[in-house]
Amino acid sequence: MLLNQLRYIKFKVSFSFTSNQQRWYNVEKPRLQNIKPQDAIQKETRTIDAPASNEHLLGEIFPAARIVPMVLTNKEPVVLSFDEVPGPKSLKYISKVRSYMSEIGTQLTASILTFGLNIGAYINNRKPLRNLSILFDEYGPVVRFVSPVGGDIVLINHPDHIQKVYMMEGDCPVRSTLDSLEKYRTEHRNRVYAGLYTVHGQEWMRQRTVVYNPLHSSVTQHIQGIDDVCENFVQKVYNLRNNQDEIPKDLYKELHKWSFDCMGLILFSKKFTMLNTELVYSQCDMSWLYHSLEKATQAIIKCETGLHFWKLFTTPAWHSLVKYCDSLDNLIGKHVMEAEQAISFKTQDEIGKNSLINAMLMSDAKMNAEDIATIIMDMLLIGVNTITSSMSFMLYYLAKYQRSQKILYEEISKSYRSDGSIEIDNIKEETPYLQACIKETLRLVPPIPVLTRILSKNVTLDRYNIPRGTLIIMSTQDASLKENNYDDATKFCPDRWLKTDAKDYHAFASIPFGFGARKCIGQNIAETMLSMLTIRLIQKYKLEYHYGDIEPTRSFIAKPNKPLKIRFVDRI
Repeated sequence: MLLNQLRYIKFKVSFSFTSNQQRWYNVEKPRLQNIKPQDAIQKETRTIDAPASNEHLLGEIFPAARIVPMVLTNKEPVVLSFDEVPGPKSLKYISKVRSYMSEIGTQLTASILTFGLNIGAYINNRKPLRNLSILFDEYGPVVRFVSPVGGDIVLINHPDHIQKVYMMEGDCPVRSTLDSLEKYRTEHRNRVYAGLYTVHGQEWMRQRTVVYNPLHSSVTQHIQGIDDVCENFVQKVYNLRNNQDEIPKDLYKELHKWSFDCMGLILFSKKFTMLNTELVYSQCDMSWLYHSLEKATQAIIKCETGLHFWKLFTTPAWHSLVKYCDSLDNLIGKHVMEAEQAISFKTQDEIGKNSLINAMLMSDAKMNAEDIATIIMDMLLIGVNTITSSMSFMLYYLAKYQRSQKILYEEISKSYRSDGSIEIDNIKEETPYLQACIKETLRLVPPIPVLTRILSKNVTLDRYNIPRGTLIIMSTQDASLKENNYDDATKFCPDRWLKTDAKDYHAFASIPFGFGARKCIGQNIAETMLSMLTIRLIQKYKLEYHYGDIEPTRSFIAKPNKPLKIRFVDRI
């Protein structure tokens, strides 16, 4: 009934519009012929019998409207947005639902397929599907998700295809964003400005240019402070161990606090002491900042996983996201405002050069406090969680593979004393096996298991033409676990990266930090933090693990799917 009424309304409007246009030409055409000879010639070439589609009439009426005399006033007219045009509200509500149907349809298709695949895998193998390999095994290296009401999605896992997508993306690539975080900023906070993870184009390039050098300088400046945080973590492990030398509390959460304290030094140049804090106090900025980060992360993962009903109405996950992202934004903004005030009362020589916030405030880009707070929030949300994920699996693999841990301990013993400081400048040269362990951990479990791009131009993959604007999902984790790309691909084998034939591995078979212009800006930070904590832990403890295998979750950021019951046995 409603659709029939809409068709009838559309027909009446179209007929009335066409009739009015016809009458206008009958009256005005003779008069227009006397304005200018060339105008008259141009008008005579047009006939009433020309194609009468709406597009043609729209193309005719607007140029002519500029010739019609108008009464001019000195008062500037008020221009309202298109959304302000009056009309039946019920149709506007229907239009709002329609605008989300494409995205909801895409999500629905992907969710149903994923659910069906996991149920089938569980029935056959008695365990859930770890990755998307079953799709590629069935359909080949290029898989298309066709949604009846949404945009199509193309999945790829072949290194050659991943390389081709990266090579044609240009200087300002576009990747799919965290829709929930983008909506929060543009609609709830009324900001056009987005952070490093969600912004695109020239604005992203500007942000990256401003942040890159100060960020890496801050790591160097605070290397001793990061080492102190690592020592603090080692001591806390000693204090928390039970009779089985295990951490009775959640080891993952303790690693999360360690990562938060390190990032606090790098981003804020302040000593956060969450490792020493057991309870959350809303009156303590540091404590509440950590709590808000934890809750905001959980809310974002819930919003980005499954169907996006929060786009249509307020779901519990969306309510939680808004609440805790507001808290994050306000607390980070408070730190930025304090830094801005301090700068205004100091001379150029007195301003700390080692603060990332100070560097952004004093940059030529003239970034304001809100812009900087947005960038810092992205770094906390992505950086703290991905580093925690990687460190968790690093400890798990070293505890499980004793041979690798023994080789690593011998390397560390030769290069560093347990009571000595760690030199950041030569850490990679002096610990090649440690770097191989980190690389192998990230190959087996990249913290973000899939990378996305929105094609800026057509591309041919496996002889299939993929049109521009298509969302490409690159299953990098699946690529790194293929036997075609690595021997014994599912085993933890750091030695593979130290062999002479390591250079023969495809460069795009394992890219945990991405590639090209949008390569992870925090790669150096992550590798430094992972190296330093591993050194301190291996110096003091022998790691052991005696339980079932741990697999990564399939959420936006991979986490261990069961508690990390690692034994920390004192070395004699």
